[in-house]
Parts: sequence; C-alpha cells; structure tokens
Amino acid sequence: MHDIVVIGASAGGVEALTTIARQFSPSLKAAVFVVVHVSPDSAGLLPAILNRTSPVPARQAEDGAAIEPGNIYVAPPDRHLMLEPGEIRVTRGPRHNRHRPAIDLLFRTAARHYGSRVVGVVLTGFLDDGSSGLLAIKNAGGIAIVQDPADAAVAAMPRNALQQVQPDYCVPASQIGDLINQLASKEGRPMVAELKGNKAQEGSEQKRNQTAFTCPDCHGTIWEVEENGELRFECRVGHAYSPEGMGNANQEDVERSLWIALRTLEESAALEQRLADLAADRNRHSAHEFYRQKAQQRKQHAAIIRDFLVGSTRRGNEVNGDKGSRQLERVS
Repeated sequence: MHDIVVIGASAGGVEALTTIARQFSPSLKAAVFVVVHVSPDSAGLLPAILNRTSPVPARQAEDGAAIEPGNIYVAPPDRHLMLEPGEIRVTRGPRHNRHRPAIDLLFRTAARHYGSRVVGVVLTGFLDDGSSGLLAIKNAGGIAIVQDPADAAVAAMPRNALQQVQPDYCVPASQIGDLINQLASKEGRPMVAELKGNKAQEGSEQKRNQTAFTCPDCHGTIWEVEENGELRFECRVGHAYSPEGMGNANQEDVERSLWIALRTLEESAALEQRLADLAADRNRHSAHEFYRQKAQQRKQHAAIIRDFLVGSTRRGNEVNGDKGSRQLERVS
C-alpha cells in the first residue's frame, strides 16, 4: 500500500493543490504532506483554502506530531517539513536550493524512511526543487507522479522533473487526486504493466566526497553527496543544492559580484575624475593627466561590465517573454 504521499509545488501551486484535494476520497488511506514555496512572512492560509473543498482535513504540520492517515499536512511558512519513522519534523534548518520549506528535503526524508510506500508528486513552479527528491523516491521503489507541463501554470518544475526522472505517471492536475486514491487503496506495489521507469535500488547508503567548490550561501566547504541514486551538494552547516540548483546559485553569485565590481569601478572613476579636476584647478598638469587617464580607464572597464550585465538582462527578459507568450505564469 502507498500510504505516504508527498506533494511539492511553487508558483501556481495553490490552484493545482485545490484541484487535487477536492478529488480525495473521504476514506483516503494515506497521509498527504505538502510543501509549497511561500514567502517567509506568509500568513499560512493554505490549510484553510484546502479545507473549503477537500473531503480530507488539512492542517499545518507540527513538529513531533504522529502521522495519521486521512490527513493533509502542510509545511508552515519558513519551516522545513520532514518525515521520520512514525512522526513529523518541522524545523527552521538551512535552506535547500535556497528554499525553506524545500520540496527536495521532504521527498528525500520520505524516501529514506518509507521507501516503496511513498508516492511523490511534482506540480507547477519555477526552477527544479523536487526533481532530485523525486528521483530518490523513485529509486527507493516509490511512485513518481509529475504534473503534465502543458497543464501547469509554470512548466519549469515539471519539465525539470521529467528530465531527471522517468515518472510512473505524467498527467494533468485534474487526474492526480483520483490516481492517489487508487494507489493508496492498493495492497502492495501496482502491477508492473501499469508502470515504467527506473528500477528501485535497495538501501540508501550515503557517499560523501569533498569538492573544491564553496557554498553560495555561507561560502563553506561543499561536499558532493550521493544517496539512493540522487546527487546533491551540501555544505558543513547544511545548505543543500541539486546539481542544477548549485549551478543557478553560482550564476547568481557571479552576477552579484559583477554588479559590485561595476559599482566599485564607477565610484573609483568618479573619485579619479574629482582628483583630476582638483589638480587642474591647482595647475598641477602632470597630476591632472595622471588622474584623468586613470578615470578614463575605470570608465572603460565599467562600460564593458555594464554592457555585459545589461545585455545579459535583456537576453534573459527576451527568454522570459517568450515563455510568457506560451504559458500563463501565475504566482501564488
């Protein structure tokens, strides 16, 4: 029986979750755990929203609470939701993929402790949180479900999941609730004919190798961690990234560093120009020419960086514009 269901969503996730929850059977034999990326200062209204139409009660998850089937447990804002044998953990630990709550962390702990009993669901959203954790669920013998990207308000998360995992089901949100009902009511794993994809790997041995990389959040040492067929990067204090998340974080650091360099160069150019003007006022011709040339060099270097950054931003906006013309991006 698949009695542990973990669901992850980001932008557009409230609508998708509402659609799924209203399909649940009142006698659902599974416990459902939900992580949605929300602002840290969010009011945490998702349980109330789900309870308007869901036959299964939704509540905010509490640390140390026992897991009971027939309930929907929602991660509180700015808190991670994790699973341990028989109980729920809610903590304010380090961010994973720069998210708290993080989908990967919920999925990974579910795979680690519940293995083939788990059904993992990746819904609409940006970037790739949940893809790595869904692979861990699949490799532990669980069921992987991905919302059809064509049905998602924001297709990036489902698409990234499909690139990393060959799911058992890729269906619209309107079919996922009934599918969970069927999986939860079955004894044992569904028939092989119904499934396709990665074979489950027994065990969850963790391998850690130190790398030459540094953590984008705290700049500590990064380890490459392989567990249950899933690869991620973790630092000493616990920040964690999927491979793509690590790349995105480093790209953000590069851009941030370039903006700092641009500001410093422009400030230096302004200072050198001021010194050149002061030297000219005092008829110090050699000093004037020295500072004028330094100011000119700083301005040239700053112009190169600015052109690169503005060009990169323009190209990024063009890409986002193309995406926006193909799909409705609704941020919950």
